[in-house]
Amino acid sequence: MTCSILSAARPGAVAGERPRPVEAGILADVSAVTPGAPFEVGVLLKIDPHWHVYWKNPGDSGLPTSVVFTLPRGFTASELKWPIPSVLKGAGGLTDYGYEDSLLLSARVTPPLDLKPGASVKITALVSWVSCRDICIPGKAGLELEMPVSKSAERVNTDLFSEWSARLPVNYSGRTPPFDIDIKTVSKRENEYSVVILLGPKDGLSGIGLYPVPGNSFIVDDIVAGTDKGSGKSSAAFDVKVLPSGGQLQKGLETLIVYTDKGGKRSGYELQVPLSK
Repeated sequence: MTCSILSAARPGAVAGERPRPVEAGILADVSAVTPGAPFEVGVLLKIDPHWHVYWKNPGDSGLPTSVVFTLPRGFTASELKWPIPSVLKGAGGLTDYGYEDSLLLSARVTPPLDLKPGASVKITALVSWVSCRDICIPGKAGLELEMPVSKSAERVNTDLFSEWSARLPVNYSGRTPPFDIDIKTVSKRENEYSVVILLGPKDGLSGIGLYPVPGNSFIVDDIVAGTDKGSGKSSAAFDVKVLPSGGQLQKGLETLIVYTDKGGKRSGYELQVPLSK
């Protein structure tokens, strides 16, 4: 049995309706759920030409794309996996981060060991996005994926999941990153910081850029990034303001450092910038 997209969020267009440039579906990378065996579940957005949706930090405009999975009892899921976004230049010098053509947002799901083969399970996803071209249109979808429970399973949708896995930031946990990193943080006043990140590339890396992810805890302003042609070193400077929060404060500012390797592949490295009083 092959799992496929079971629910879509774009019915046929009707004359006079506003455009519906995004179609959403849900799929897995296995044909069945095997007790205790992790697998990938993803939401695939198919985006009409010249339209785009947004990254978890949309930039100067737009709203983040959101996927919330609801799992059966005893199942767990990883955090959502975000592919490296593109920089989208808008009118008036606005800089946004997002995706064109398509987007797969996935999570690694682990089922419990006590599932009984022969049963079935249902995974649902509540998805929302804002798609923009000359205008911006919000969209949402409720998706369902029903899967059998079996002692064994086949891999399905392999090319799609492999393609998008290659677009994820590289996990350098326990390994040396592809550049030397020097972070300088200066407290300007209470809850406000000036940050400078210096990057010394290795192995012929080029096109280094930095995309911050302020979330709900920070405001990031005045980003200036560039590369010294003589030394080849890149730098990114920006100001950070810590917002009041009734919940748990993020320990640091999440950033994504993107770069092009010597083979021409665009890749990324996730970096936590510590902020201390």
